Amino acid sequence: MPEIDPRNSAFSWSTLFVRTLFEHGIEHLVISPGSRSTPLTLAFASHPGFNNHIIIDERSAAFTALGIGKASAKPAVLVCTSGTAVANYLPAVIEAKQSGVPLIIASADRPPRYRNLGASQTIDQLKLFGNYTAFFHETGEPDHSSGSRARLQLAAKQAVQLATDQEGVSHLNFAFRKPFEPETDYLNKVRLENQKHANRIFSVYEKEVGKIRLDETFWSDLVSAERPLIIVGPTSPGDATSFISDLAEVLGAPLLAEPGSNIPASPKTIEGFDGFLRNKTNRELLNPDLILRFGQQPVSKALNKLLEEADSAMQICFMNPNRWTDGSLSSDKQISLNAPLHIPEVTGSASPEWIQSWEQAEIAFTNFRSTQLETAPPLTDGIVFSELSPLIPENAFTMLSNSFPVRDLSLFGTFNDKKIYVNRGAAGIDGITSTAIGLSIAEDRPGVLFVGDIAFLHDSNALLNAALVTQPLIVVILNNGGGTIFRMLPVHSVKDHYETYFETPQQASISALCRAHKVHHTLISKQDQLQEVFEERLSQNGLSVLECMTDADDSMILRNQLWNFSLGEQE
Repeated sequence: MPEIDPRNSAFSWSTLFVRTLFEHGIEHLVISPGSRSTPLTLAFASHPGFNNHIIIDERSAAFTALGIGKASAKPAVLVCTSGTAVANYLPAVIEAKQSGVPLIIASADRPPRYRNLGASQTIDQLKLFGNYTAFFHETGEPDHSSGSRARLQLAAKQAVQLATDQEGVSHLNFAFRKPFEPETDYLNKVRLENQKHANRIFSVYEKEVGKIRLDETFWSDLVSAERPLIIVGPTSPGDATSFISDLAEVLGAPLLAEPGSNIPASPKTIEGFDGFLRNKTNRELLNPDLILRFGQQPVSKALNKLLEEADSAMQICFMNPNRWTDGSLSSDKQISLNAPLHIPEVTGSASPEWIQSWEQAEIAFTNFRSTQLETAPPLTDGIVFSELSPLIPENAFTMLSNSFPVRDLSLFGTFNDKKIYVNRGAAGIDGITSTAIGLSIAEDRPGVLFVGDIAFLHDSNALLNAALVTQPLIVVILNNGGGTIFRMLPVHSVKDHYETYFETPQQASISALCRAHKVHHTLISKQDQLQEVFEERLSQNGLSVLECMTDADDSMILRNQLWNFSLGEQE
């Protein structure tokens, strides 16, 4: 290779990396501005093959990239400068690792000679994310020998493959010394080359994994069960779930699929379980002898109680090979599942009365719920979910914040056959709106986010990125005056400290925040406003906020009424 002018060295090195990523199917890039990352930024900006998204807050940028990865099952690439900029990625890195979302980080760094000497904007970035990465590589300073260039290309390939196969994070750390900017003539030359490069077709091989076959002993245990039950928690982009509805049919098993499981509805799907299983007597009446579990640990307290109490039932947990998921410590058998399960010609032993008992519980609970909602106060969290969830179009996606929203949709709403996303890997409230923006970018279709006021304010910098949203994205804020999820916990009884230290109501004006960011805002204070405003905003492209002023006390009363539902009292 011809000798590289030192002024062009960093940019040429970065261009090699960028082109290799393009050749291996990378489409989305999220850049946060900085000086040390100039070579990487210019290399990406000079290549027309990427969708570039510029986000100034690195934490928001990382969650946006997480949303892109969730929706596409392909890693987006994050680019940032040295120092604390890259450290801001950590919350999203943890969520990506624990929820199985591919992500690539390309961080700029100071050369090794500046490290540990107090140099400006210099921290120890080597393996900064510890065990949360699937792959880490320190590229070293630009070296244009054939061996070093080949190693950089291989590192780019490793980053894509390992982030995808292990459903996690690849981190490459680039040390650059000045100058960062190439000569103008060289920059223009590379741009012309990139035009041709972007038009070339590069083969990206798709793997087709065969079905997993289990032995006769396994199927004997399954088909001999008289009261089988299937529970599906939130799933990851790479989880094998396509066969679960068929398995429920074969076994005659009720199928309890949480929001975020994204299991197609089937005749065996049961809704309302987060309500009627909260009651211990109901759980005893619907006692299974076999439980098959898929996806992440269930969100529902009712389901987790069922798992903890089902001592006499065999529990088989089907796990993603990259993640162990048994937070209830209740599974008897664990099966690694990286492909669909082959279902042989078998017939389950469950009687029709078993599934009928669950269907009757569903009907009784939904009727009870309808009655309670009819007599409920004008605007509660539950009313918002009950009114709006049926209005979400089939072609739209839904994102649920942690805390109450992810639980309330299951308790009050309808969600079968809806595409629903949740951040349940680490289950934090950070980055929720940013994740929804990333989903909107990758899905390129309408979306709805349900989020509480605290989680929304926690990620208010996401509003800076509203211009990235080109499809309708409605942010429905349940403004109930603080973190009311703590009302489920015993600490709620510590009245002297509860509100100040736990519920933490805020004084910020959400409408003023929206005005400052030029985001459409509507204040909802009455139930009869919901449908008209929601449908009107669904017809408008871009990010908009519906702030629903719900009553926290009335919302908790309504939840407790549903949680106390008793099947025995309905007979």
